[in-house]
Amino acid sequence: MSSFKKRVPASQPKPPPATRVNPHSAQLLVSTGVPALDDVLGGGLPVGGVLLIEQDRQTGYSNTLLSYFASQAIAAGHKLCIVNADRDVNLASQLPGWAGVSRSTNEPGTGTGAVAETEQCDTGDKMQIAWRYQNLPRVDGRDADAQGRSEPSAGSSSSATATTDTPYCEKFDLSIHIPQEVIDQARVEIVDSDAISRAMASMESSNGDMYKCVLDKISSLINDGFSSLKPLPPNAERNILRIELRSLGSGFWRGSDPNAILMFLHGLRGLLRYSYAACVISFPAYLYEEAGVRLPIVRRIEHLCDAVIELESFEGSNATPSSIVARQIKGEAAVASQEYHGFLHIHKLPRLNSLTASMGRLSLLHTGGGSANNLAFRLRRKKFSIETYHLPIEGGVTERRVPAKDEPKTSRLPSGAGCGSTPGRKDPLEF
Repeated sequence: MSSFKKRVPASQPKPPPATRVNPHSAQLLVSTGVPALDDVLGGGLPVGGVLLIEQDRQTGYSNTLLSYFASQAIAAGHKLCIVNADRDVNLASQLPGWAGVSRSTNEPGTGTGAVAETEQCDTGDKMQIAWRYQNLPRVDGRDADAQGRSEPSAGSSSSATATTDTPYCEKFDLSIHIPQEVIDQARVEIVDSDAISRAMASMESSNGDMYKCVLDKISSLINDGFSSLKPLPPNAERNILRIELRSLGSGFWRGSDPNAILMFLHGLRGLLRYSYAACVISFPAYLYEEAGVRLPIVRRIEHLCDAVIELESFEGSNATPSSIVARQIKGEAAVASQEYHGFLHIHKLPRLNSLTASMGRLSLLHTGGGSANNLAFRLRRKKFSIETYHLPIEGGVTERRVPAKDEPKTSRLPSGAGCGSTPGRKDPLEF
């Protein structure tokens, strides 16, 4: 028997629920709620990182991503903080519920109705997907890691390693919502315009700066059990703080300095680096344009964030209102089921604890034949998906490409015409 024994700590800290480790950078990851977006980011959003979503004009697709992020926080049992200075937050009508559950109780469905609905959806997908695309890897959340709250985490679209039995990414359904009683039991804190105004009135040093008040609020939340610099009490478990900043930099945000948003992001990034927290920010970049050209401050804002994506919808592009209305009226059902709703541009990928991004090694959308900026998104009735953009079929899906059964074979080609010959001359390939 060998006298050498490996020293193992008596009690190792348990990782937070619904997290996994990036094998490329050993960084702890959390899910954004959208499996395809997690795949684009290299497995998920790094803990201690900031994701910036540049909003599109005239559309609200960024709010859909934010609702996924908030629903994932409630499903995973994480602490959620929502900061919105524009309007009141009504989570009961904004957050999608998890799929495969009863609409009345919002619990995992066990009856035949849920099974029949799932089989019907699977059959519909098989009928719509072409045969040559059926064997490609899928990142729509149909793996064992996103099949419901009752199943353990057993893998995902990326090669990141799950750390707990809690599902890393839930499968959500946009057609249903999380009940109010579930939201009341969750750890959710909403900071709206009224709360910010009260905090500014109580702080004499704020000088009417909303950014400073929000930063102080986030700092107090991190110091309340989410800081990596403070040890946990005995028998305590780590958890994740999810921060959601909606429409940061809009006209409702008031700062004491023109560069107040830059100082805010710089301070926020420093706080998150030493914490078990992740932040998602929606930013109206179209407000910082002159004659169609973005101001230099937008580039500086992107530099202060760890990951930056932009949603460019077809409805919100540089189009006239008449063309937008005509596009919505003409073939509205076909557009919703077949065409894409916009492009997803990747401006920056997270590189925490690494010199290179993990997307090239861990992403299925990237290694499956698409480039980093060849992605499109579509919003269906039940889910928001990100896919590799493909050009439509030439001539559309309504044009016949094969002759009808009752059409004679002689009418397919002109008389006397063969392969490589011209009408009226003998075919040189005939012997």
